[in-house]
Amino acid sequence: MKLTADLIKNSPTYLNPIKDRELDLSNNHITLIENLGATRDLNDALNLCANSIRVLGNFPILTRLKSLYLSNNRIAAIDHRVPAQLPNLVSLVLTANNIEELKVLEPLRELGSLEYLSLLNNPVMSKPHARLWCIWRFPSVRVLNFEKVLQNERIEAKKLFEVAADGSLSALALDTLTIEAPAVDNTFEPGEGLDQHESDDKMNVDSASASQTITDIKAKIRDEMSQIQAMEEFI
Repeated sequence: MKLTADLIKNSPTYLNPIKDRELDLSNNHITLIENLGATRDLNDALNLCANSIRVLGNFPILTRLKSLYLSNNRIAAIDHRVPAQLPNLVSLVLTANNIEELKVLEPLRELGSLEYLSLLNNPVMSKPHARLWCIWRFPSVRVLNFEKVLQNERIEAKKLFEVAADGSLSALALDTLTIEAPAVDNTFEPGEGLDQHESDDKMNVDSASASQTITDIKAKIRDEMSQIQAMEEFI
């Protein structure tokens, strides 16, 4: 399904438990982020969970947006322009997506306000030292995968990925950065890269996704937001 101005207009907007104005576009079989200029930058939070989005990108400039929820999509790539488009993003939830390589996450380095990041249930988190890499590469992040980043983790990450003598990148860091990451085309086309079978799948959500209702999705997001809010009390 296309993310149209009409869909945006007809989707629910409300104050969420942390008193942010949230637009709920979850569970709409959306394959491409587009037309978000129709939101007129009126939202603090955007819920795009349980869709079929493959690329994190193609946003207009949204200076008000602080929280972006994208759990249960198919995201495998991140557009390098995201930091310029979402300059004040604080929370990014990418739980249960298809990110495979640490290098794919590099655009997030430019999100200077990012404090809360979830990459749970992505293949990338099974990589050796993945948590330490994210802690080192994204120093503004205070809570990673709903666990507070500890000072000893920051110290360990620096030892692992920097050469103590001059602060240059270690061999391990250089190897990680030279892994080829999926390229992101600057032109976004709805349905690009999908065969007919995959297109049919969007109309018939398979296995676990099929049993997940709007209520289930909202409950999951509420739980994630509650965890983030609880973390703030200890930071």
